[in-house]
Amino acid sequence: MRLLTCNTHSLVEDNYEEKLDYFIEWLHMHSYDVIALQEVNQSIDSEKTAVDKKWFVSPNENIKIKEDNHMARVVEKLKSKGDNYYWTWIPIKIGYGIYDEGIGIMTKYPPLAVKDFYITENRDYLNWRVRKVVGVKCEIDDRKVWFFSVHMGWWNDEERFSDQLARFQEELKKTVSPDEEVFIMGDLNNPSQIRGQGYDMMIASGWHDTYCDAQIKDDGITVSGLIDGWKNEKNLQKMRIDFIFSNKKTFVKESKVVFNGKNGQIISDHFAVEITR
Repeated sequence: MRLLTCNTHSLVEDNYEEKLDYFIEWLHMHSYDVIALQEVNQSIDSEKTAVDKKWFVSPNENIKIKEDNHMARVVEKLKSKGDNYYWTWIPIKIGYGIYDEGIGIMTKYPPLAVKDFYITENRDYLNWRVRKVVGVKCEIDDRKVWFFSVHMGWWNDEERFSDQLARFQEELKKTVSPDEEVFIMGDLNNPSQIRGQGYDMMIASGWHDTYCDAQIKDDGITVSGLIDGWKNEKNLQKMRIDFIFSNKKTFVKESKVVFNGKNGQIISDHFAVEITR
């Protein structure tokens, strides 16, 4: 099984259409089983479009997919190449004043369940600090597995990471059976090199970092340079803040950073993480 997580920074990127086409070709070539995406945008003023309900699995029937929705375009372009993915996407908040910013998951396996929930106290769609999570449950090799796409907040922000993690884990208790495997995939906004903060809290809470478990790995860096949300942190220009965690220690053949200029062209202000089990 091959998994990918990527904070896409979609529609915001310069030369977006070229990067989108490159992303499509890469996905077609590498054939991931599950793909978690964050900062999946659509323009607020774009027209609503119809989606194929066979493949789109929504936790909310009121969700409106618009013509330039990044994930919808990815799915349709891959379908034209013969690659079919079930997918879900949820809007969370207004991004950059002009986008419906959301998160989503694509999977080759038909979802048995889909769930979304807030992990911030604030639920105001106009507030950029609002965070939600979306997850799908699939059956893979006779095992039930949950995949959650997450984009969490900073350690010291007024919507603290520790509170967001606590809410997330409370929801998991209601949703996930003890025998089910869980993967958290996404941007945690907490660098692995900073002790005593979000990363250490994840490990202390029993989550297994698949990068650490991997037999083969690179340096793991997913952000290089000063990006939105980190521009005042001059000493943190190389960070590992995009992760794939599991609730069970698992065999991981390889963890690799892609779209970093070494393994694939840069397509976002974040690099992506793939693992092969």
